[in-house]
Amino acid sequence: MRKIGITGVNGFFGQHLFNTLSQNENNIFIPFQRNYFDNESKMDDFVKNCDVIVHLAGLNRSNHEDLIYEINISLTKALISSLERTKSKPHIIFTSSTQESLKNVYGESKKISRLLLNDWSLSNNSIFTGLIVPNVFGPFGVPFYNSFISTFSHQLTNNEIPEIKIDNEVNLIYIDELISEIINIINPKNYELFLIFNKVYFIN
Repeated sequence: MRKIGITGVNGFFGQHLFNTLSQNENNIFIPFQRNYFDNESKMDDFVKNCDVIVHLAGLNRSNHEDLIYEINISLTKALISSLERTKSKPHIIFTSSTQESLKNVYGESKKISRLLLNDWSLSNNSIFTGLIVPNVFGPFGVPFYNSFISTFSHQLTNNEIPEIKIDNEVNLIYIDELISEIINIINPKNYELFLIFNKVYFIN
């Protein structure tokens, strides 16, 4: 039996991951709520009961870019602080983004969060897996938030005209493919970084 915790369990990635993992009776889920980040006692109870923590919680978009950076970094630091207080060493899996290379606020916040978790794992001889993920699309994606695919689909079904604001080639991955890769990673292999496109590249 593997005890799994998912931060951001109510989000797009989190709901799909939870629904798929819950089909396996060998998985035990440790409940998580967003307000745990602001409650050290509840956060510590969550962390010390997990064999695996999939850290998905974060902010994708906001009218205030500084808020994206601040929230994403603070959530990661809150997780690390709890790991240190409880001296817990679960396998941490973190989803970053190919936007790391674009040098925007969101990409920078994800990159720094990934590096902070990697540094923690190296200092504590724990297993960490960083995933660099392209644009994810699929059922229940929120228009104007999760993916331009969701946005365009919403606009087309509502007789609106989609607008291309930046004309770039975009790498895509279907949500079920991403979830399958995360499930394959929930095992005690010491991989540090995964680049997810149509294939997964393992870097020891």
